[in-house]
Amino acid sequence: MRPLRVAIGVVAGTIGGPATYGVQLVGALAALNEPGFRLEVLTDRPGAFAASDTLGVHRVALPSPWAQPFWDNVAIPLALRRLDVDLYHGTKHALPLPGVGRGRAAIVTIHDLAVLAEPETFSRAQRLQLRLHLTHAARAADRILCVSNHAAEDLQQRLGVAPQRISVVPNGVASQFRPPSPEERQAARARLGIGPDEILAAFVGTVQPRKRIEVAIAAVEILRGKGFKIRLAIAGRRRRGYAPAWLGEPPASVLLLGELPDPALVELYGAADLMVSPSTFEGFGLTFAEAMACGCPVVGVAVTSIPEVVGEGGLLVAGSEPGLVAAAMEELAADGSLRADLARRALAQAARLTWDRAARLTLGAYRAGLNR
Repeated sequence: MRPLRVAIGVVAGTIGGPATYGVQLVGALAALNEPGFRLEVLTDRPGAFAASDTLGVHRVALPSPWAQPFWDNVAIPLALRRLDVDLYHGTKHALPLPGVGRGRAAIVTIHDLAVLAEPETFSRAQRLQLRLHLTHAARAADRILCVSNHAAEDLQQRLGVAPQRISVVPNGVASQFRPPSPEERQAARARLGIGPDEILAAFVGTVQPRKRIEVAIAAVEILRGKGFKIRLAIAGRRRRGYAPAWLGEPPASVLLLGELPDPALVELYGAADLMVSPSTFEGFGLTFAEAMACGCPVVGVAVTSIPEVVGEGGLLVAGSEPGLVAAAMEELAADGSLRADLARRALAQAARLTWDRAARLTLGAYRAGLNR
């Protein structure tokens, strides 16, 4: 098989699904040790990657999230001019508007079309930027990677992309997400101030409108009204400009943990009795997979990609409503044997999601893109 030289753009200096995707995919691609394969990483955070004989790392500065359009459309094309590569892979919805250079194939990962499905949950600037780049990428890409079947179907329906141009490549789960030992679990709960007779529910994700965190808070309050000793830990960065009332004055049942690095997230999942996310739109739902890999059963809404990811590893409800979410949480809170059974199912489901598989499917998509 002929040599393949790839440049891949990864914004790694933020916390969130696309950053995790880019970092983990690069590591898994490099680990394949594919003969003749060379990967050049264009990134705002070179320290997230380990250069080697087959992996080059190049800094492309991104001074703030607001500079993302400049990064995609000016800085990346300039960096590509200095590289001898066969294709460019944009890992966060976008390809350079000026193009990737004559003779190169263009590959893009489109994680979701949430901005088209729920535009009211985005700021005006985000709507304008994402719509422009998504429409251009869907038209210009030689191959489009989608992280779920739902995302692929959405792309076909909303942007008219032919299914023959799409590769479905599900995300994996990083190896550090694993079940805790009894001692680790006890220590993590103690650090969070959770008593032995309390139920801990965790929400992990960006604090933004479409995550519907207020529904989880209301569900916890319903259960506390029924006499359950339950608390909700919320971990994640807050989207700039979003300031719901509960964030300023959270109920006593809520622990606001802010952004957490992966080791602290593993501790949180290990300490939790369940993970709850009333999100109404997910391109994949990586936090569901991470929680399940830690043996933490999940509660979610049976919409978009969530049923694909959760499988039998949790309980899914028909809508993002406090009463429905509370009922599912109550099942788990009241029944330890059910929690244990779902934890086993969660581990089995998460084990199917590996970055090695994602890397192999991505490599196939690269070759398909070149052939086009």
